[in-house]
Amino acid sequence: MNRREFLRHILAGALIVAFALFPRTTEAVRISDIRSPKRRTRPRRKSTRFIILHTTEADGSGTLETITRRGTANYVVDPGGRIYRIMGKAQVSIGCGRSMWNGLTNLDNHAINIEVIGYHDRIPSGQQMESLRYLLKSLVRSYGISAKNVMPHSQVAYGRPNQWYSRSHRGRKRCGMIFATDPVRKRLGLSDKPRFDPDVRVQRLIVADDYLEEVLYGKMGELEPAVITAQATPAVQDSEDEDVAVRTVEKGQTVWEYAGDEYADETTIYLLADGRIRRGDELLQEEFDFQNIQPGTRIAVGYIYGGYVTKERTPYSIARKNWNNPDTLYITDGKIISGDEISDQKIPAGTLLLFRR
Repeated sequence: MNRREFLRHILAGALIVAFALFPRTTEAVRISDIRSPKRRTRPRRKSTRFIILHTTEADGSGTLETITRRGTANYVVDPGGRIYRIMGKAQVSIGCGRSMWNGLTNLDNHAINIEVIGYHDRIPSGQQMESLRYLLKSLVRSYGISAKNVMPHSQVAYGRPNQWYSRSHRGRKRCGMIFATDPVRKRLGLSDKPRFDPDVRVQRLIVADDYLEEVLYGKMGELEPAVITAQATPAVQDSEDEDVAVRTVEKGQTVWEYAGDEYADETTIYLLADGRIRRGDELLQEEFDFQNIQPGTRIAVGYIYGGYVTKERTPYSIARKNWNNPDTLYITDGKIISGDEISDQKIPAGTLLLFRR
């Protein structure tokens, strides 16, 4: 064998090894960057401990446009297997919304959100599964996230008390629940998953969807996905109202329809119709008549009362790094503005600030 033939064999061998190790092109080619306008204002995550998998419950190009405009995911995987980066790698996206896992709330501050265009009770396409496996492998390696902390949105979402459930409850969403099944997780290269709900176990939450609980933690075996896709599951009832942070009491309604058994907590804030602002525990001490609350009263559940912004009390001095979080609320002139939509240079004195830890 002459030198040229020897080099040709060496090159061929190197190419074979390269294709074996990197069967597709590099991330820079595989992941398209679509910049959400929210990149300009969203803060960095406080940590990166979780990857939360979502299903859009819709398909089509309009879905990608909506996710991009709102900044509700860091990544999107479309039915053709194309991956799009929407928010910056370390930025907050607001896919989780009201969420909790093992006592930690507001997981958007600690999670990478991935939207898979599809439905909670249907297995994604083969191209989606291949691309999602690739993306998960890359992110798990980069951030040192365990397989147990790669979960569907339905596993971490929870609802506040309402007219149906007097306590905070698991089962508000079925979003992404197909990703809790063992066969699907195996295809995605996820070797483990949570085997119980830590917040239900210690009674922080109650179970409000027995079927979802069975899918997430039951032992259905290899037939899991087939059982789910064959099940006549109702459409996900997740109205926009469920995520409204401040609600207005209407005539004939009670505080229990909005706050349940958290009605008198220090993190339930009442903006009373007469202009006063009180925490739930303060009203309880004042022997307030919760039975006959005046229509027009506004209630925010799960918030810390930060008080008013002044020259001396800046948003940062009140809420620290939470000042521009999407779930931080600024109330001025009757309008409610989220933290990621407000400029710190344009917050008038007298603006009320509510935030979550």
